[in-house]
Amino acid sequence: MALPGTEQEVVRHYSLDDTDLALIARARTPATRLGYALQLCCLRYPGRYLRRGEVLPAIMLDYIAEQVDVDAEAIAEFARRGPTRYEQLATIKRNHGFRDLSHPLRAELGAWLDDEAVALTDGQALLERLADRMRTDRIIIPGASVIERMVASALHQADKAFAASIHAQLDTASRQRLDAVLAEKVHDQQSRLSWLRAPPNRVSARTLLELLDKIDAIRAFGIDEVSVPDAAWARMNQLAREGVRLTAQALQQMTPPRRMATLVATMRELEATTTDAALAMFGSLVGRANLRARKRLGETILASADQGRERLVRIAAVLEAMTMALRKGENVEAAVTSVAGLDLIEADAQLIRRSTKPGRSDVVGELQPEYRVFKQIGSRFLATFAFDGRKSTSSLRTAMGILVDLGGNWRKPLPIDVPL
Repeated sequence: MALPGTEQEVVRHYSLDDTDLALIARARTPATRLGYALQLCCLRYPGRYLRRGEVLPAIMLDYIAEQVDVDAEAIAEFARRGPTRYEQLATIKRNHGFRDLSHPLRAELGAWLDDEAVALTDGQALLERLADRMRTDRIIIPGASVIERMVASALHQADKAFAASIHAQLDTASRQRLDAVLAEKVHDQQSRLSWLRAPPNRVSARTLLELLDKIDAIRAFGIDEVSVPDAAWARMNQLAREGVRLTAQALQQMTPPRRMATLVATMRELEATTTDAALAMFGSLVGRANLRARKRLGETILASADQGRERLVRIAAVLEAMTMALRKGENVEAAVTSVAGLDLIEADAQLIRRSTKPGRSDVVGELQPEYRVFKQIGSRFLATFAFDGRKSTSSLRTAMGILVDLGGNWRKPLPIDVPL
């Protein structure tokens, strides 16, 4: 509720029109004209009374004094005349339509605040909306504490109404399951709620399976059918933020409607974050498998290169022996077999012929050692989520469905029309 202190704010809020100046001119003395203008401007923005003895920003005082053609020093005389201030206030209210906050107006604004609070959880934002509404309706703001209490009451009522609406949508079984998550223990040191909230600690198939267990546990609460109006999602998100940090004991101390609403919001948030974590974990496992396969392929290529050099040296020695034997008229077979056996030379020839064929290194061929990990998690991961995509992905999605049906049991026969 501070007075504006910048030139831009002063010009925006305190520019007087011809009607204002005509009413101000009715005051008899320069001091009363300046006082009238100052009180009028303060009632318009920030919307409250000008307090007795209040220090005014110099830029505000100079700008208003210039408009009414009065020396700013006249403010000292006006400040000394208390009765004149109150007489002018009555005149200003009558001339410009300002009203005090009466009981009927408070009730009207209270009903309006209740509607506004449904979509808001930020008390400061709601306070600013109320102040703007009161300025627009020319209702004088009696003090910051008054409207702060009105805003706090509206937010409290909105919280209660929202919690009651969530609580009413849950059947008895769902409420019992949600309460149980606070009382049950995974082990002596960890509640089930704490387990659900715990982030993954490392990349592994076992960790991914635990994430999938958490998703299944959250879905078992039966809260999918709970409806949340679009306007109430800010409050839902606020409850979720509370639920992910409060202890089970703190949640148990809440009223049943508040506790149920907080747990519903928390479980929905946990389902989303745990799903994201599971998808990221699967991606990390795929990435790790690819890196390991590339590493193995590189090692194989390096080993092949070392063996290839030995093979080429051996073939070169065979060719030299053949050449020398032919030039000297000696036995070629004896010269060749003195370097290497015919079986070894034949094997070298076949390997050289294969290695010189054009083509790309096969990373997929090196993924076989990772098969155990994906056999362990694959069908469970695919069964946990619903996958959709363009028409061009239909074959892939069909193959995924087959993997889900197999459920990791590779003794089951594949369908005849399996996409390959």
